[in-house]
Amino acid sequence: MKSKPILLATDMTARCDRALDRALMLAKMWDTRLIVVHVLDPKQAKKKGLVPKEARIQLEEELPETDVDVQFIIEMGYIGELVIETAKRERCGLIVTGVGHYDGFSDIFLGSPVDHIVRNAHVPVLIIKRKPINPYRSILIATDFSDCSMTALKKAAEFFPEVPLHLVHAYNVPYSGWLKSDQITKEIGAEEAKFMERFLAQTTIDNATFKRLQASNEKGELGVVLFKKIQEVQSDLVVLGTHGKSGFMRASMGNNARVLLSCVKQDVMMVRDSQ
Repeated sequence: MKSKPILLATDMTARCDRALDRALMLAKMWDTRLIVVHVLDPKQAKKKGLVPKEARIQLEEELPETDVDVQFIIEMGYIGELVIETAKRERCGLIVTGVGHYDGFSDIFLGSPVDHIVRNAHVPVLIIKRKPINPYRSILIATDFSDCSMTALKKAAEFFPEVPLHLVHAYNVPYSGWLKSDQITKEIGAEEAKFMERFLAQTTIDNATFKRLQASNEKGELGVVLFKKIQEVQSDLVVLGTHGKSGFMRASMGNNARVLLSCVKQDVMMVRDSQ
């Protein structure tokens, strides 16, 4: 990460100050450059008489005192596409954004343009929800044993090499409403444990990561399991893969991501598969 800049996408609202503070903290920690991108909608800019020069002046004035190398990029166009293009052009390693922006809180993941960024960015996207006071101290990674969730685990380990990692897999017992058998529950639990063992046996996980990794299988719905585990391990960052083995995140994005991810108070990092 030391050689890869961080890109901060901001709409210059007060809520995005949290994202700016976290991006500055990470840039200083990783000894890298921070690129602050603000995109003006041509129609809104014309209506309000805004010009890129004025937006740049405002950003520069609101930047806290820092020794981080900060670059400002102000453009007109579609935020989703321009953020991704800038991240590729500048060879950024991470995109950071906030929740008070563009199309409103309810559209953070399901609407344009942040959903577009999450689905199409070639690098992880970190959505900041909390005011950053300390570096991350406990990270929770959700897995469905897919390649994408492995990529998410490895990215979390790469970005934060000294932070405890907690890997959790949520599973349901089929027909549990009809079949009240403890034996079936035990068999399903044992099968899931084997899946976890195989997942962790992959040689792509290095020894340093293993030493600070705790893994668990938890029976229950994904959202309920995540909320309980977050409280248990005091996680301040949740990491999710954007695609799963059986449409895991696609299903979540389509059905309950708005409820799940808007209710999670912790920062969330979305990671695409490296392939």
